[in-house]
Amino acid sequence: MPLLFIAGKYNVDGTICQLGLLLLFDLLRYFGIKPLAFWFISGIIGAMGNMLIGLCCAALLTAAGGSAPMPLLTANEHPWGRFLPDTWCIVQTVTVFNIDGRVTQSTQTVRTTLQSVDESGITLQETETLELGGGRITEKRPQVVKYDFFNEPIQDKVQIRQGEPEKLMIDRKVVPCAVRIYEQQTSGGHLTTTIWYTPHVYPYVLRVEKVLRSVSDGEGASGQIIRTSVTLVQETSALRVLRGIRRNKTYTLRTEEKVGNITRITEARCSWDVPGGLLESTTREFDTQNREIRRSTSRMTNYFAHEAFPVSSYRTWTVPATPVETVQ
Repeated sequence: MPLLFIAGKYNVDGTICQLGLLLLFDLLRYFGIKPLAFWFISGIIGAMGNMLIGLCCAALLTAAGGSAPMPLLTANEHPWGRFLPDTWCIVQTVTVFNIDGRVTQSTQTVRTTLQSVDESGITLQETETLELGGGRITEKRPQVVKYDFFNEPIQDKVQIRQGEPEKLMIDRKVVPCAVRIYEQQTSGGHLTTTIWYTPHVYPYVLRVEKVLRSVSDGEGASGQIIRTSVTLVQETSALRVLRGIRRNKTYTLRTEEKVGNITRITEARCSWDVPGGLLESTTREFDTQNREIRRSTSRMTNYFAHEAFPVSSYRTWTVPATPVETVQ
């Protein structure tokens, strides 16, 4: 019985290392270790066990990155992939413009609904409502977009190839990644998208670079750069050692986009437990003199989640007025 009690307290996941530690805890209780001393010792040994598990996972991750080719991502590695149709979320964005001292404000509300998940990707429906400073409300026609499991829109005439594996540094930890490259001609020019990913560390897509170049006289991708953007994972609880932190599946993203003389920087706080992943984000736009001319703040205000695993798991949630602090 003591062993079952401790197993419940530590949320045993079946690993041999943890079962051995739990057996040791049971023996300590059997030989009459005082309760206070027992919990002190169990806390120390539990932390050491978590550290050992973390190191073993890191070693396996490194070995996987250097041997067999890394598998492609599946629905389980997409922010919407483990949910069932009719799951939805609502994200509200408040944008403040400051142009020549004149300040205006607009509010955008986007409701995203999961329509389907199949072997080729994720189909989402997005309904946008825009409220301008004067109170005028405009609702756009719903758009249906299908994404692959790397969160890229599925389109015609896109060339996809695998690049050479690389390693990324995230929160002072080295993560081996596979590289996937998309090449396509758009109305605005030639777009190259490079994705660094791994099926071992959420949010699985760890870095995305996009470069849009002008195309003229058959120059292909060698034209002038029009727009660049880099999105990267700054930290993820998947790489934390302690189990209590790993259980809270949070991560942060940073995006830097340059369009002509304008620079946009977005910092987002995300969770793998909610549809779409986004909890809140802030985007700041700067001109050539590094003056902030626009700021947008986005927050998920509500969602309904119907998870495929476990079956019949329904959740509804409203973001509290004070956001939960990010785990440090």
